[in-house]
Amino acid sequence: MTKINKSHIHLTLSHILNDDPDIALDDIRAKVPEIKSRIIVQDTLVYMEEQQILMNPRLLIRNCEGYTNYYMIARVKSWDDLYRNVICRNYEFIDSALYIRSWEGNRLAYLKYHNELQKEVDDVLEEGPLEYYEVIYPQCITDEKIENIGEPDEKSKIPADKLDKRFDWDYDTKQVFEWLSINYRLNLTRIGKLLDISRTTAKRKKDLVKEFVHVHYPTYIQSLYSYTGVLSSFHTEYPGFVKGIFRNLSATSYLLGNQKRTLCHINTTLPGYVIRVFEKLEAKAIIEDLNVEIPVKNWNRIQEEYKLGRIPEKLFWMFKRKKRKRIELPGSSFT
Repeated sequence: MTKINKSHIHLTLSHILNDDPDIALDDIRAKVPEIKSRIIVQDTLVYMEEQQILMNPRLLIRNCEGYTNYYMIARVKSWDDLYRNVICRNYEFIDSALYIRSWEGNRLAYLKYHNELQKEVDDVLEEGPLEYYEVIYPQCITDEKIENIGEPDEKSKIPADKLDKRFDWDYDTKQVFEWLSINYRLNLTRIGKLLDISRTTAKRKKDLVKEFVHVHYPTYIQSLYSYTGVLSSFHTEYPGFVKGIFRNLSATSYLLGNQKRTLCHINTTLPGYVIRVFEKLEAKAIIEDLNVEIPVKNWNRIQEEYKLGRIPEKLFWMFKRKKRKRIELPGSSFT
């Protein structure tokens, strides 16, 4: 294998793919002079995928008429309570979930869902629309600490993201979206065969899906399982400043919320440091009413379908290689 095992190259490839999720391997090679051939590009991406440095792209359907993203934080009795009484009863509407074990027997759940849940959730602590969803792309090959947080120059507001479109996908479009969510780089001919439609139809449906979604490749430069997720919720009039604070990390993170409440999910090798940063931000009154926790379990529908044997493993791999070691599909998605 002619891979390049250099973290700065991995970071560069992540940026290229996030700039253009559909980019061809030859076009990637043209953007990285250090890589001398197409096969080295491919082998390096295979390595990144196998080591869970680069993850399958995540697709988030943007708010529009007929489709609205929401979040909820609720108290639950246990993971089984969350799974059986919340997730299973709202299976088609919950996109992802996090489970948190706190002190004194408190068990919390974070839910990201769309439209309305079919079964009400008891003991809701916090909920609201997700008016914006910002991806914080990694800029470093290792997590770097900030010596001086500084002060924001002025108040900021992240504008609500809403498409001027109506969400009225037909069955085939929804099915294409599901396969793209499993593997965004899945060959269109393969998608056509899976759905018994032509390649031309599959391409037309993919083009329609792209009009409605944000696409990004989650990246973990030190490999996924080196990182811990830190989930926080707070009020701030400086969301742009908070986002900038965490640009010096080495994994994909997220800032999302609405004008009343901001959530931040930071993937880091320094969870204690990140929590202290949030506490310093609160002490400076840059953020208020801070809640911060470390989730211990996560769930998403693709992970569930894979575990149930409904999705063949070979369809997850984005980059071709003849032999693959079996993967344990992570539930790392925050979307």
